[in-house]
Amino acid sequence: MDVYRDVRVDALSYPLSDQVLPLKQSLDEATSAYDDSVTIVVPTKNERENIGELLWRLASLSAVIRASIEVLVVDDSDDGTVEETLRLGAEIAAPGRFSVAAIHRAPAERHDGLSGAVVRGLAAAKTKWVIVMDGDLQHPPEVIVDLVNTARTNHASIVVASRHVTSDTTKLSAMSAGRRGLSSVCAFSAHATFPGRLARITDPMSGFFLVDREVLDLRRLQPKGFKIQLEILATHPELEVREVPFAFGPRVGGKSKASCRHAVSYLHQLAVLRVNGKRRALSSRYYYDVHGIFRIESAQPLPELQKLRVPEPSGPPDLTVEVGGLADVGPGETIDLSTGDARTCYRERSGFAVDVTDASTHLAVRVSPFVARSPHVLYTNVVEPILRWKLVERGYVLVHAACFARGDRAWLLTARTDTGKTTTMLKMLERAPVAFLSDDLSLLAPSGEVLTYPKPLTISAHTVHALQTTDLTRLEQLGLKVQSRLHSREGRQLAFVLTKYHLPVASINAVIQRLIPPPKYHVERLVLGVELGRRSKVDGLLIIQRGGTGEKALSSEDALDILLTNCDDAYGFPPYETLERMLFGMSADDLRAKERSLIEQALGSVPSCVMSSDTLDWAERIPSVLELWEGIPEPEPTVAS
Repeated sequence: MDVYRDVRVDALSYPLSDQVLPLKQSLDEATSAYDDSVTIVVPTKNERENIGELLWRLASLSAVIRASIEVLVVDDSDDGTVEETLRLGAEIAAPGRFSVAAIHRAPAERHDGLSGAVVRGLAAAKTKWVIVMDGDLQHPPEVIVDLVNTARTNHASIVVASRHVTSDTTKLSAMSAGRRGLSSVCAFSAHATFPGRLARITDPMSGFFLVDREVLDLRRLQPKGFKIQLEILATHPELEVREVPFAFGPRVGGKSKASCRHAVSYLHQLAVLRVNGKRRALSSRYYYDVHGIFRIESAQPLPELQKLRVPEPSGPPDLTVEVGGLADVGPGETIDLSTGDARTCYRERSGFAVDVTDASTHLAVRVSPFVARSPHVLYTNVVEPILRWKLVERGYVLVHAACFARGDRAWLLTARTDTGKTTTMLKMLERAPVAFLSDDLSLLAPSGEVLTYPKPLTISAHTVHALQTTDLTRLEQLGLKVQSRLHSREGRQLAFVLTKYHLPVASINAVIQRLIPPPKYHVERLVLGVELGRRSKVDGLLIIQRGGTGEKALSSEDALDILLTNCDDAYGFPPYETLERMLFGMSADDLRAKERSLIEQALGSVPSCVMSSDTLDWAERIPSVLELWEGIPEPEPTVAS
């Protein structure tokens, strides 16, 4: 295999036509390097005739998308495509803005076809965003603008350029009738094979897409044939997918590679993916990094932590999550090991089992397959309680509060569970120029810095009705009516009542959430174009409550008491008490006292305000409160008892 990278020159010397003169002007005017970088992987086979126009059209996009572009051609032919690529790349290159590289695969390496070439390019890419497209110009380069903009505004893991995203048949006009028919049959076959996974994807066969390389696990892929996009979608069910429309362009030169042999190969690929695609996904390891503070390695995906997932471990894990292999230890039994480690178990006869070992190097959690089949329960009822107290040990706090920011100023918004905090937050994001950091939990440092903790938001049908724009499908909105009723405040209160009667509540909860998952969606699908923040300094605490009206300032002590009460209100569901006893017993710190002290340091003297409402109009009133803190009455002095 021959690899040619970073072919760059300082000036354009290729003969300029009227069509490419604007390109030279745009590159000359862009004098500084861009913050964003995009790699465009182009698998080619006998595309020498098309590569020149493709490179020129790609180069013209750099200024439009405000990102530096590296085109990486992965060639499986011997017709001079690589040589032509490097010759033109050297002439078009613009330092810091546009470059061209090539990988030439030897004949012995080409057995896995176009998919193998794409995976080779994905492995070589060094940027977060990677775009995959054909080299025959039937994937119009200009569509890349929509791919990049959609990825930026929706923060999707994969953005697919779809020929079927609307009912407009002209989008297939550049395809022959036979090719259109074959495409429709292939798409139907894919949806029939993966009805759930591909439900919201109109064109699983496109092959023209943008993917977040940081969340793509190449170890799951077994490239063969030419439908790499389908391979990725089938083996990465956790990816957040969006689509943009595109019209299939005419081939300028060369010959189409589509044939009946490829159709047969595709059907074989579908069968293989159906048989072992899920196994490949489940056999992977999932790595999550909470801002470098706490690292998790899991055999099971944790959907709430999807935005904190990293492709490779950044260091030894602080917590490992395994499935199966549980030892025969009774419920609630704690064992002191000779090494000084501790072990505790929580079990219910119906199959819910959690086994936790607190070792000197890390915490190891094993859950039964029964628990693993309910990933929301695994995270919310097992992993999150552990995170709460382990982060306290490291000097950070997960507080039960939403957080939005404007620049480097952030405000915490807290309330008792099911008060209306999430709806208030989403309304704020729609109506005010603020960025989203978190909704359910916010990660707070003692310095007062708030770090994003981007869990998906648990919403209700009422929440969606209150919003102006969402990306939820009609079916998803209809499902909210059932989900909202089941996962409501009343349902939660009933579950806590059942715990008093020694029923297998954790098992019941796991079954319910497996059959009817809670309505959780990332904020990008609920408020289109939302700005995402990463970290800011806390500037105030807002407490919303039902009943009454008006605002009232609180003393730091009173505000801290309410915030801690709200934090405790978010926990308590089995096996929380079992996990808490173990973590408290193994820690050298008084974790409750330390948690309070850390929050007290973080909030310092920032103003705190309680906002009461009978009409749930907090979102309309919050902006004026932020601008007019001095208009809120001072807190009354505490009278000593």
